[in-house]
Amino acid sequence: MKIVGLYTRGKSWIEGKPHTEQGLVPHRDYLVEHFGDSIIAIGPFMNHTGGLFIFEAESIEKIEDIIFNDPAILEEKFEVKHYPWEPLIGIFNQQIEYAYN
Repeated sequence: MKIVGLYTRGKSWIEGKPHTEQGLVPHRDYLVEHFGDSIIAIGPFMNHTGGLFIFEAESIEKIEDIIFNDPAILEEKFEVKHYPWEPLIGIFNQQIEYAYN
């Protein structure tokens, strides 16, 4: 199952500074350490309003503890919402046929 998540600015985000000046290296390192090979994509939005992730996981519950203990979440630099995701068409789809006609 794929899990897609959206990060948005939290209470501790410093307005007027890009993501590169928000002290987010521990956030990035944490995600790489805990998700490793299950990372499909992670990256910031170009307008510095947050970011997106896509992970492969057995279930959404298995990643929630990791997501909510992310340093950027604990420090309130980001808020996060996540959802199970079923890509039907495109590069993230493992199947050739889609589920509807």
